[in-house]
Amino acid sequence: MNLVEIHRKLTIIGSILLVVTFLINNYHQQTHPGVGFNYAYIPGIAMLIAFSISFVIFTKDRLKD
Repeated sequence: MNLVEIHRKLTIIGSILLVVTFLINNYHQQTHPGVGFNYAYIPGIAMLIAFSISFVIFTKDRLKD
């Protein structure tokens, strides 16, 4: 698997995690506004990690060219 495929998969995973984060946060804000731990932070942090790794791979690939 080359770097472009890894970049593409991480971007797709990050996009899915973005939607999951939004849905969890929206549910939490409607059901338990301001109460307890908002579990949207967990996929949100995972999304940031996935997008960050994807960006580094993309930038590293572009600097080679």
